[in-house]
Amino acid sequence: HGASRDNEFPSLWLRGRLCDILPRDQAHMVAGRLTLALWACSSTAHAFLAPAGPALLGMGTRTAVRRVHLRMAAKPAGSFDDPEMAAVYSTLAAQHTHPLGPWLAILSEVQKVAGPGQTLLDIASGPGQPALTIAKAMPGMRVVSTDSSAAMTSKAADSAKAAGVGNMEVKVADMVSLPFEDASVDILTCCYGYMFPEDKARALAESYRVLRPGGTLIATTWDATPMLKVVRDVMAEVLGKEPPAPAINPLSLSEPGLFEGMLSDAGFKEVRIQTSTYPFNFGVDKGFQYKIGTLVVRDKILELNAEAVAEKAYFANVGKYATTNKDGALIYEGNTFKLSVGTK
Repeated sequence: HGASRDNEFPSLWLRGRLCDILPRDQAHMVAGRLTLALWACSSTAHAFLAPAGPALLGMGTRTAVRRVHLRMAAKPAGSFDDPEMAAVYSTLAAQHTHPLGPWLAILSEVQKVAGPGQTLLDIASGPGQPALTIAKAMPGMRVVSTDSSAAMTSKAADSAKAAGVGNMEVKVADMVSLPFEDASVDILTCCYGYMFPEDKARALAESYRVLRPGGTLIATTWDATPMLKVVRDVMAEVLGKEPPAPAINPLSLSEPGLFEGMLSDAGFKEVRIQTSTYPFNFGVDKGFQYKIGTLVVRDKILELNAEAVAEKAYFANVGKYATTNKDGALIYEGNTFKLSVGTK
């Protein structure tokens, strides 16, 4: 426990052991969750895991790991499975409805290539977008919305039901290990998802695998977002030094030509690119502005017990990168994404 707070070696050790009993992507996910529990203070970690202890002792290793994983999935610290943070993420995702945002841009590309009765797979959908936007606009298409977070897929299912959309299915699925047959979908969409997997090449390989020959991939990735500049300033204050890039780095594919090259390496042809810029509106609630503005480093802030320092630093620096409109809402301009389209 002491060592796990000071370095990452326990995580590496856990990954190695778990890879013996679980598929690689699952092993990495479970190891990450277990390490987060160890990073918590001793009393919290003990209170969190102790109730499961007696039951775990009577299980085989594989079953025990899965039980601990399920227990942690119910109460992760600041992750997208946490209902409050899922709501924060949903609000962030709603910014993408802007006319110059990614959801309508992706829909426009889908409409260019879609045919009757086709299947579209949307990966890393979060609370169901742009899958729901596409399903509404194209009722004759089968749309499958997926995300690795159960809380997010639950929100997606609720949104589809509330909207009366009957042609959208929802499934928990990790983009680096998609539970779909080879060549089983006609179109694959991904809005701001490919920046985040550790193994991005594998995620693209999986996307390529499930597409039928002649199928189309339509994806958006971030080129620039001013929100990350205030995140950098916040973490500099928290850490007392210049911070590294966040573990969840939306700009990991922003280098010119990088994603296009990865698409080509994965086998996609006729790759074309376009960019668009749109604003974020984070409303008037100060607490919410802080939570949504520090979303990508939320787990780190909680790990370091630095909530008060981080919140003070956020409001001391946010004025350099955002403005307040006449209604008192916080506005971030200059959010630029790249839309990439490729064919199998």
